[in-house]
Amino acid sequence: MKKAGFEFRDHTADIQVYCYGPSLEQAFEQAALSLMTIISPDLNKIDPKIEKKIEINAEDKEALLFDFLSEFLYIFDVEELIFSKINVESITKINDEYCLKARMLGEKFNLKKHEGGTIVKAITYSYMEIKEEKEKVSLKVIFDI
Repeated sequence: MKKAGFEFRDHTADIQVYCYGPSLEQAFEQAALSLMTIISPDLNKIDPKIEKKIEINAEDKEALLFDFLSEFLYIFDVEELIFSKINVESITKINDEYCLKARMLGEKFNLKKHEGGTIVKAITYSYMEIKEEKEKVSLKVIFDI
């Protein structure tokens, strides 16, 4: 498998997304891009003007995904930044902790330029799943709206 992507799935009250890629890093990238797409549906309108780097540490992969996506909500709420390019450079296990390093490119959110989407209140652990196979990693996450 060489392709990465995401698709939205039906959910009664929130938004569920299924993400996949040939590596854990690419599946995480797709999860972040799906979140950006919920917030502003046309990522092509987001110019990669501002670079932001983050490093996240967590006790397991699910907590890492939760914290990674929560960081995007925090950055959007506090700095008003939205991203169209997301590169998870690495996910490594150091001792008993997972460490994620990522680089994002985007710009300040502007309703005059960017299409407004759905407000995401939080990331949830509800039904979160990370499945690693030989040539494919998939994950499911639900966004609380």
